[in-house]
Amino acid sequence: MTFVPGLRSGGAFTLFTAAFAVLFTVLAIKGKASTERKFLEALTAALNDTIVGLTGNIEHRLSAQQFRALIENGGPLPLPVNGVPGLELQAVREKPPVQAWNPAVKRVDNVVWTTRIVVTATPPDYGVTSFDRLMAAAADFGGDSGAQKTAG
Repeated sequence: MTFVPGLRSGGAFTLFTAAFAVLFTVLAIKGKASTERKFLEALTAALNDTIVGLTGNIEHRLSAQQFRALIENGGPLPLPVNGVPGLELQAVREKPPVQAWNPAVKRVDNVVWTTRIVVTATPPDYGVTSFDRLMAAAADFGGDSGAQKTAG
């Protein structure tokens, strides 16, 4: 700091260092959040393509916040097809296998969880023929977006 006369004092140097550190910390956090947001939006778009393909209704699309809430709470989200209930969307989180405890190794809690989005189909009490068509449509749709379809 000998080349910048205004920063030769200890107080000015400390203030400059703190401001510099805060600026880079904010930029790093903002960059990471932006990357995570783009990733979540891409997953949401792929999921919405699957939902629209299965239900045929664009009103059932999810926002990124709704998709995040679905992943966090794991509860089923009903998806009626032409007003008939039978499909549910659910996030299933899989905990990684427990590793053997070694007292010499420091424990770290940055564990990677695997989350699968599953579409389950339940036959209604009536209209088994329409349910068979629903299952055939789900099987014909395939898994282009990565969503899994299972019968429940």
